[in-house]
Amino acid sequence: MTEGDYVRQLSASGGERASEDVDAGALWSRFHARLLIFGFRRLGHRADAEDMAQDTLQRVAKALRENRLREPGALPGFVFQTALHVCQQSLRKRYRERRALEGYAHSSLEEDGVAHPLTDLIDDERRRVVRLALQSLAMDDRELLEQLYTREADPEQLAVELGISAGALRVRKHRALKRLSAALGEDVTQ
Repeated sequence: MTEGDYVRQLSASGGERASEDVDAGALWSRFHARLLIFGFRRLGHRADAEDMAQDTLQRVAKALRENRLREPGALPGFVFQTALHVCQQSLRKRYRERRALEGYAHSSLEEDGVAHPLTDLIDDERRRVVRLALQSLAMDDRELLEQLYTREADPEQLAVELGISAGALRVRKHRALKRLSAALGEDVTQ
C-alpha cells in the first residue's frame, strides 16, 4: 500500500475537505511505537514521550481532516516533523519552568544576601504554626521530639535513659511524628 492509499484510507474525501472520520486507530497503530522511541530519545522521560506521541497524533489527525497534507507520500515525514516541533515546544517549556523556579529561588534573597521580607514573614508564620502544633501534643511526645530534633540526642543513648529498647523508641518517635503530622494537617513522617 502506498502512502497515498494509506492517507486516503485514513481520511475519506467528502468534497473539498476530508470528512471528520480520520481513522485515528490506524494512525496510532502505524506511528505510536516509533513516536515513543523518537520522543524518549529527545525528551528523556517515558511520560513526556507518551504525551508528545499523543499530541503529535492529534495534530496529524487534525491536519488530515483539514486536508493540509498536500503530498500523501509525505505522511511519515509530516508525522515526524510534527513530532520534532512538539518535542522542541516541550523542551522550551521545561527550560522556561526551570528558569522561573531558579529565579524564584534567587528572588528570596536580595542583592546584598539579606532575606526578602516576604520570605521572613512566611518563615515566621510557619514556625508559629509548628509551635502551636507541638504545644497540642502530649508532654511525653513533645519532650521526645525535642530531645531527638532540637538537642540532637543519640537515639540509642536516649532509649537507655528512658529505659526502653531502641525499637520501642523508634515506634514512639514514629507515633509522635504521626500525631504532629495530624496536628499540622500534613504528612511529616516521610
